[in-house]
Amino acid sequence: MKAASRIALSAPLWRPTWRCEPLRGRRNLPLFPRRAGFHWSPPARLFGLRLPEPSNEPLAGTLGDASGPPWLFLLEVLVGLPAALWAYKCLMLVLFQRRIIYLPSVPPGTRDESLEDGERTTARDGSLSGLDWRQVRIESMVPTSWLRRPVELRGIEMSWSGPATTAAGDATQRRPRVVIVYLQGNAGTPLLRAPLFRSLLRDPVPPRAASAASSPPLPPLVTLLAIAPRTFWRSTRTTPTEPGVLADYAAALSHAYATHGPSARYVLYGHSLGGAAAVFLLEQLYQAPFGPSSCPPDISAAATSPLKPLDKASRSRRVQETRAPDHAASFPTISGVILENPLPSIPHMVRALYPQRWLPYHYLGPFAFDKWDALGRLERGAAPSAASSLSAARARAPDSLWIRSGRDEIIPGGEDDGVRRMYDAWVRATQPVRSAREGQVAEKDEAVGSRAKWVDVVGALHDTAYLERRWRDEIRSFLVDVASRER
Repeated sequence: MKAASRIALSAPLWRPTWRCEPLRGRRNLPLFPRRAGFHWSPPARLFGLRLPEPSNEPLAGTLGDASGPPWLFLLEVLVGLPAALWAYKCLMLVLFQRRIIYLPSVPPGTRDESLEDGERTTARDGSLSGLDWRQVRIESMVPTSWLRRPVELRGIEMSWSGPATTAAGDATQRRPRVVIVYLQGNAGTPLLRAPLFRSLLRDPVPPRAASAASSPPLPPLVTLLAIAPRTFWRSTRTTPTEPGVLADYAAALSHAYATHGPSARYVLYGHSLGGAAAVFLLEQLYQAPFGPSSCPPDISAAATSPLKPLDKASRSRRVQETRAPDHAASFPTISGVILENPLPSIPHMVRALYPQRWLPYHYLGPFAFDKWDALGRLERGAAPSAASSLSAARARAPDSLWIRSGRDEIIPGGEDDGVRRMYDAWVRATQPVRSAREGQVAEKDEAVGSRAKWVDVVGALHDTAYLERRWRDEIRSFLVDVASRER
């Protein structure tokens, strides 16, 4: 009885009534249903073109009984997949290159920062201590690309108001004024560069000893204007382009000249991408090392067009609005140029960042929408064929200070240093012309040669040269020389 109960308990309570047996001997019933029974078959033609029909056959060379290795499959994996991936990455780099080059949203959240009273922080107040600052709002000379709307630019104008300025007393009225128009590189805002501006503006006394025979020159009153170009900071959000950014910086220079007048000395300070923009502005302003024939009419055509004034309802306590004057009095003569790690060109940067010739990225330089070819323009200006047009340009050649970081991680140096090539081309184009017969410097050109100086800041990165003392000493000495030089 117990054994029978155990057998009954061990037996399954339910058994299937069907059997998994192959359908043999039934010729009328197929083993698998037809293809039409699974899904609706797609059309064989589309827009008059014959479409390939799907197939369930395996790839050639992938069957287990195939003789030899699967060459076609290996070729698709080892060659086709990397080629497709590289083609996709190259296409994305070309399509979104302006976002990659300009980086207007880096660092995140900085485009919405402001200097208004309700948005200032303790760290921001510390970086602006000792500075007399005000916000500036101007209008660019070139509207947006697609909708042709006016572009509003935001910026900061600041000067030193510390003890070095207030202790000058009556001599303040006799001190020359130097206006620095700062041209920023890609990424960031003028607020992020406030520590640099404070280091540049504070204690403007030059580090040189006074001689017994003559008194040292008075330190200049330095004013710095930093305008954020389109799509940077709180300026109008639009696609940045090379002509648009140049027009924005030209509007900043015009605003500085309209504010401070012809008695001040004007210096262009270009960092990284702003260094290339400074070279382009010099070309458009008929100044060395470019002759009058090489000046494109971009600024002239834009400046003569009437500018619509800003809305009066948008005025605030510390915001200034302006209209650019006529072209005849819009732009001053540049007395000095400071180029800190300037950008040679976008194609040069692509080849420098990807020196391997087997990489497809090495050959993407010609596909750049905005080339910023400052190196090419300087080398063309220094060519022997342009010597006839350089004599008039040398008479207006500004002094230049070239600052190169020893550990620049953005613009690599080495044997093919594009920044050094820019400096050599500048020196060749602005130095006095030597006579071909006598091999001596002509008397009329001996006193008009531009003074160019190269400064290596050892140990500095691309954006940290201002932390070194040599950077501060060289710039302050350069500003004193610019202010004391005869026009």
